[in-house]
Amino acid sequence: MSDWHAIEVFATFLKVTGEVEVLPPDRLSDAVNRFGTYLGLRNARAEPLSVDYPVLSREEAHTTIRKAAAILLCPLEARDAGGNRALWRHKTPSPVAINTEAFSMVGDVHLDHRHTMEDHLERYPGDFIPVTNLSAVWVAAPSSETQTVQRPFALLNPTTILSFSPR
Repeated sequence: MSDWHAIEVFATFLKVTGEVEVLPPDRLSDAVNRFGTYLGLRNARAEPLSVDYPVLSREEAHTTIRKAAAILLCPLEARDAGGNRALWRHKTPSPVAINTEAFSMVGDVHLDHRHTMEDHLERYPGDFIPVTNLSAVWVAAPSSETQTVQRPFALLNPTTILSFSPR
């Protein structure tokens, strides 16, 4: 039996809100990092991050997003991490500042205690990175607009990282 998770997907100028299917015992990160270029959503709605950018979309029953175009993927509700606990590896939270072309953010990335952020990015180049205590500011905004995102948990697309600084 499947489980549907409500999520927000942030790109450079858009946010898509919908539900992604997660098959037990997988976690959200397992479903997102599964092989494939695309991720299917149901009951999705695209919204501009700025009022100056129109979007011609209503709620769509089925939508497909290209994972490479997503910067952040944020669950809308707190859930038990789930997954197969026998396969879990202990990870150490590491504070970091990260810049993408659209967001400047701080938070804690969760890495194997033997690896640095750079090691992790080189070892798992396409895997979205779990981030907790996320605070992000949309830097692609027109001069007077500020869009912020604060979430207890998010998944960050590593291919969108311009720079990072361990703290």
